[in-house]
Amino acid sequence: MRIEELRAGTSFRLAFLFAALFGSASLIFVAAVYTMASQFLTGNPDERMRAEAAKFNNRTGVQAERVMDQHSVDDITGRRPFGLFDARGGWLAGNLHCLPDPRPADESFFETKVDNAQEHTLYRSVLHRLPSGAIVVVSRNIEELQKFRNELLEATLGALGLMILLGAGGGMLIGIGSLRRLDKVIRAIEGITRGDLAGRLPSRGTNDDVDRLVRVVNSMLDQIERLMGEVKGVCDSIAHDLRTPLTRLLAALERANRRNLPAAQRSGEIEEAIAEVRMMLRTFAALLRISEIEDSARRASFSNVDLAEVVVDAIDYYEPAADHKSIRLIFERGIGSPHSIQGDKDLLFEAVGNLIDNAIKFTPAGGSVSITLAQGPTLIVSDTGCGISRAQRENVKLRFHRGDNARKSAGSGLGLPLVDAIARLHGMDLNLEDGSPGCRVVMRPAPSSIHQKLVED
Repeated sequence: MRIEELRAGTSFRLAFLFAALFGSASLIFVAAVYTMASQFLTGNPDERMRAEAAKFNNRTGVQAERVMDQHSVDDITGRRPFGLFDARGGWLAGNLHCLPDPRPADESFFETKVDNAQEHTLYRSVLHRLPSGAIVVVSRNIEELQKFRNELLEATLGALGLMILLGAGGGMLIGIGSLRRLDKVIRAIEGITRGDLAGRLPSRGTNDDVDRLVRVVNSMLDQIERLMGEVKGVCDSIAHDLRTPLTRLLAALERANRRNLPAAQRSGEIEEAIAEVRMMLRTFAALLRISEIEDSARRASFSNVDLAEVVVDAIDYYEPAADHKSIRLIFERGIGSPHSIQGDKDLLFEAVGNLIDNAIKFTPAGGSVSITLAQGPTLIVSDTGCGISRAQRENVKLRFHRGDNARKSAGSGLGLPLVDAIARLHGMDLNLEDGSPGCRVVMRPAPSSIHQKLVED
């Protein structure tokens, strides 16, 4: 993995940015704590030192010298050296024997470091001038305070360095992990572009942003694979299923072309050829119809449709065909259930009509077809016919595929694929189940949020 790729990675840059922001905030916080702690540790002692120096204002020179001598006796360790000096800076009394050079301003605080063979000590002092002109210097040892400052500063710099190190290391680890994951996705995409339509993008199952994107892309790839499979199946089916009518058409035209054929027989042959051509045109029209529906171009004209009204109209339309076979049409509507759907009324009528027509076609005389509209809305069409075997229930939704029981009747095998395309356009699933007896076709809203979003849009 190249450093350029790592630095260009979004995860690395975000991790590094957050580390920098957090480090800056921590640095500001520690600096504020350091400043306030130093001010607190020096502020109050400074005021006490100023007050102690001011006590010499009301003392005479002799009294001041006595106080200084007594302080020298009391301060055996020399941690608080005091000094009394004349106006020119000459030493008069106390255990502080000289003024710093250059001399600080009056009433000012200053720090003095004693660095020799005997001691290495830092003092903080205040220079106070008495009304008589003499100078009083009051000091205290701040070695521990300075040590605290140094330790706090070292800890701050060490924490900042550790934070930068951890931030950079964490950013690199996050960036490397993200790039490795992205490389897996890229390799999967490259495999798919080379023709492996069964390949899918890898998912961790953590439901993070990348996983959600992967799920959507994999759903899209499922749809593409299905469509590509259908295209291949359509090409094979067209070559297979249209070969027979084209053969019959060619035979009819050859018979009609015979010169010694009577006029009536020739006219019959021509009519048969015309019927074959019309059947093929209907087949191609159905294919174009399915392609138009799958193109989703009609979704822009969706409106609120009462599915119950569509079902009633379809039942009224196919009721004469059912009466002709002595088949009872039974309509059951769920009470209080919402039956409105965003969709195209004409397409929904075509889908419901196809389901009812199929049910009538494959139900023997004297049977019944039940149409149920339940909550969802969910449409269920059940018949008492021959049914569809479990192995063929998914295949019959493919174009030109006809079940074993359907081969005996006329048709092109495009009815259920057309219904399936209309259902998917409206965000619904088409499922075929065992009706015990017969077949039970269920058209219900798809659970996928992608379909629901498409319908809402």
